[in-house]
Amino acid sequence: MKPFVTVLALVLYAAVSKGQCPTASAIIQKDTLIICADTTYTLTLPGGPGNSYTWSTGETTNSINIDQSGKYWVTLENAVCPPVTDTFTLLFNSLILEPAVKDTLLCLNQPATSLVAWGKNLMWYDSPTAIAGSPVPPVPSTADTGMTWYYVSQTILGCESPRAKLTVEVIEKPAFDLGENIVIPCGIKGVVLQTVEQKYTSYAWQNGSTAPEFLATEAGSYTLKASNICGSFADTVQTVLCNTHCVNFPNAFTPNNDGLNDTFKPGAFCPVTTYSFMVYDRFGKKVFESKNPSQGWDGKINGKKADMGTYVYYCIYDDFMLKRELLLKGTVTLLR
Repeated sequence: MKPFVTVLALVLYAAVSKGQCPTASAIIQKDTLIICADTTYTLTLPGGPGNSYTWSTGETTNSINIDQSGKYWVTLENAVCPPVTDTFTLLFNSLILEPAVKDTLLCLNQPATSLVAWGKNLMWYDSPTAIAGSPVPPVPSTADTGMTWYYVSQTILGCESPRAKLTVEVIEKPAFDLGENIVIPCGIKGVVLQTVEQKYTSYAWQNGSTAPEFLATEAGSYTLKASNICGSFADTVQTVLCNTHCVNFPNAFTPNNDGLNDTFKPGAFCPVTTYSFMVYDRFGKKVFESKNPSQGWDGKINGKKADMGTYVYYCIYDDFMLKRELLLKGTVTLLR
């Protein structure tokens, strides 16, 4: 059932006993009455002695209920005064729009300000069915991430609009991990570097690509930077090819004290933990041994210059990039 609006008496006319007869404009003061939608309007006229009413609806009482927009008339008759008819239009206002709102994005644990909506006589609610509202705009909490919903209406000409829904979402500064150094397996095009895409976040790789994933086809350094309204974050990962080693040995050295290639030792381009390096002559006799990759063989055996020629070396170490223990075996030529 539609609710009834407050009963209003809209007739203003002088008492007949004073010898004053009402005019048409004095029966109902306004030609157009605007009423809130979804209500039933009760129009009541004074029921003085000798007054009789005839409505366009056929009713003859001094009070009628109206629940539809339209044009109505009423005739007032009295034994003293001539009949007077007044016509009026009643409109049920169903065109009150929701106030304009804009969803709000906030940062975790950062100060927030009062919510904003655009309309007249705003009323804020914490649910679509809440009975009590507040004209004071709420200040959202940023203590935790996630969504919160608020509802707001506006009131025009005494009629309250439907409630507009406003979403407040709290997000964090970007954070991700591309992982440890990655090996590109032999025989494939490359490996996909990626992170879980976060809403409201933009991405940029070292070459300008803006997707959250990147196909790494070559050994090298790859950096991803992510940004949103709360800040930015970047992470870098190294990729190596399947046949790449952290430790690489030259195939010759010249221990002649000229400052160039005077010692035989590996080039290490990444951290080396476990390490064991040995050099043997052509008869299988060990001529050098080291547990330190920075220490090389100076081309001497027991303090004397070793003969020129080919020597065999072995190296066992934990490869930082490939994440496993490797055994390297090869030959090196000693030149003078």
